[in-house]
Amino acid sequence: MLMKRPALYERTKDLFWNDPYTATQMLKAHLDPNTDAASRKPEFIQRCADWILSLPLPEHARLLDIGCGPGLYAKRFTERGLRVTGMDFSERSIAYAKEHDPCSEYVLGDYLAMEYDSAFDAVTLIYCDYGALIPGERKELLRRVHRALKPGGLFLFDVNTPRHLDARKPKKAIGVNRKGGFWSPYAHICLHAGYLYGESVAADRYAVLDRRGLRRYNLWETGFTQQSLLGEATPAGFAPVDFYTDMTGVPYADDSETICAVLRKDERVPT
Repeated sequence: MLMKRPALYERTKDLFWNDPYTATQMLKAHLDPNTDAASRKPEFIQRCADWILSLPLPEHARLLDIGCGPGLYAKRFTERGLRVTGMDFSERSIAYAKEHDPCSEYVLGDYLAMEYDSAFDAVTLIYCDYGALIPGERKELLRRVHRALKPGGLFLFDVNTPRHLDARKPKKAIGVNRKGGFWSPYAHICLHAGYLYGESVAADRYAVLDRRGLRRYNLWETGFTQQSLLGEATPAGFAPVDFYTDMTGVPYADDSETICAVLRKDERVPT
């Protein structure tokens, strides 16, 4: 029963980013320059920042980086003249960002509950976070981003494509960690199962048992095409500007495992 296949887009009550120990492990992963586990490697981050800064934004544009983590992108944007606000719900990541980047504004909060109104020239959501949301969350995010943008403002984000899911197969595994690990500082057992839902949705289900008790996490991943992205973004009031292979501005290719979308706020649609 612990690893029963979850219903499509079923959420679990446990949130690992609220666990103090796991949040610390996530921050370590963000800051590790040798892995793409939480943030992309520094060279990619720099190319991404350079490309975004090359876009036709107003001088001293205001940019909101949601899901900013420890500020690896926001700091680069600010250093190049943008007025940047970073938002993340990880207390440890925001604390790190504030300590290492006093020139940007950092806000501890959930971007699904943000209340900005026509405040930003651009909003970024980087490293495929959009596809980790379930449909109702994506709809709410689009509504709030649309409201946060100034007329004609840009929303830039990346997603995985169904091709990225091609290599995934249903699986089940058990790990025994006697000295602690990513999920717990204590000896623990971690059960992990992977499930597929058609060609464009996958879930990883984890059950972690240690001396504190049992915690379960469902982590969702949705792959998108240009058409399916627009199917969600257009009704929310966005018009396409262009699509790219990734957030460094590489031209779009049909066989890419990721898509970067650049959308513009449609002023005709109410927020």
